[in-house]
Amino acid sequence: MKKIKLMLLTACLWNTGFVQADTQSINLIFGLTQPLLLGGGNIEINYLTDNWVFEYSHGFDLDLHESPDLAMTSEERSQGLKIHLPYSTGGGIGYRFTKEFNLRVEFKQHKYEVTHPSNERMSYTTQDLGIGAYYFYEPLRNYSLIIVPSIRYWPTINTSLDNDQYTFSNGDVHKAHEFGLFANVSVGWKF
Repeated sequence: MKKIKLMLLTACLWNTGFVQADTQSINLIFGLTQPLLLGGGNIEINYLTDNWVFEYSHGFDLDLHESPDLAMTSEERSQGLKIHLPYSTGGGIGYRFTKEFNLRVEFKQHKYEVTHPSNERMSYTTQDLGIGAYYFYEPLRNYSLIIVPSIRYWPTINTSLDNDQYTFSNGDVHKAHEFGLFANVSVGWKF
């Protein structure tokens, strides 16, 4: 099923029959979810052409345990884990279906530092390849302010863990964290 979804997305990206945006810009935006819910930050830069979006995003100092019900699995919560991401970084390329709406294919790498209640610590990295739907909203066009709601699906395609999991000395098994489906809202400026 994942292969079919990616094939359909690829077909859409190469279709040139959609409305052209007729605008180019550079956007600098900052995620709101990261500081409000995870105690960290995120900065993203976009280069937009008439039809394409190119992005680089860097999240930092994210604590998933700050919002465990939203950011952690039930197993991670029941084990009492503290999960910190010193960084979450990557890029993407997308097609602009309209001036405001675009779909992107995104590659991300995340560094996890996990602390068990026994103070046993471990770390690992994951790589995700997924899709994101973004909408650029300009409430005050004369001031270049933009609000960017997004929804993304980032399945993990690789981890640095053996068998994608780690067993703590007490027998608790931590499976590599997967972001999966999530939403965000960012704010910033269009140049």
